[in-house]
Amino acid sequence: MHNREELYMALTALLAALLIASSQVTQDTLVSLSGTYLYWIVRIAIEALLFFTARQMFEKYLPATVSFTWTTGMAIVVSHLLFVLSVTAIDIVLGYPELGIGTAGGNTQFRIQAFALELLYLSDNHIALCLLLTLPRLALKTAGDLATQPAGQQSPDRDGSERGLTPTLLSAIDPPLSGEVIWVEAQEHYVRITTSTEVRMVLCRFSDIVRELPSERGMQIHRSHWVALSAIARVVKDGQSMKLVLLSGDSVPVSRSFRSAVEARHERLRPQPSHERPLLRRHGSA
Repeated sequence: MHNREELYMALTALLAALLIASSQVTQDTLVSLSGTYLYWIVRIAIEALLFFTARQMFEKYLPATVSFTWTTGMAIVVSHLLFVLSVTAIDIVLGYPELGIGTAGGNTQFRIQAFALELLYLSDNHIALCLLLTLPRLALKTAGDLATQPAGQQSPDRDGSERGLTPTLLSAIDPPLSGEVIWVEAQEHYVRITTSTEVRMVLCRFSDIVRELPSERGMQIHRSHWVALSAIARVVKDGQSMKLVLLSGDSVPVSRSFRSAVEARHERLRPQPSHERPLLRRHGSA
């Protein structure tokens, strides 16, 4: 499931490369055919990989509040610049005329202008390819939403009202979550939801899940973590770092931006001195 999007993106890039290569063949010799197809497969693969990597980096390090549209747009811009640099270098190695190299007027200023024009000329193709590569994410998201749609009017325990959840994304998960949500963790495109009885991986945005969780029952303590107050055993502070130890024995990091909110929420959550910290065993441990 985690690799499904990458597989679809690879297939999409391969099909795009084959279509472009088929329109670029000018000779019928076997060398010309194979060389053209190989060139475009490598070229599109580099372009797709740069876009995918840039988007992954933005999604990993930018705040969860940044929308998918913004991360995709920034990934398109950054990957376009890197792609044009890469394909220009490849064309120079292959002996294609690039940036005025080998011509009488090929000075530095001329090459900068030629590179700027190259950025402009390739921008529409790059944008089109990146949008095609985004379709697998949208398709998987739609499929995930459809898979979690309730079949009809549900009873109170199925729609989540007994757990105090808004009957939308969380309550639409099928089969429905059992137990009380105690920990939510962002993992790339997925969210790991830990309840008192199970652990479930859901394809959605972390911020969408957090918006549906009642603030009186828990809080976000990190850009990738939300925990229920009832699940917290204690706060551990070590120098500049802080973490929450859950009743299950798991440790969850607290980022600096959420530290004051964690300490202010309840007096019982204030960091304990190291000599007062009790040992907590995991459930089922000896």
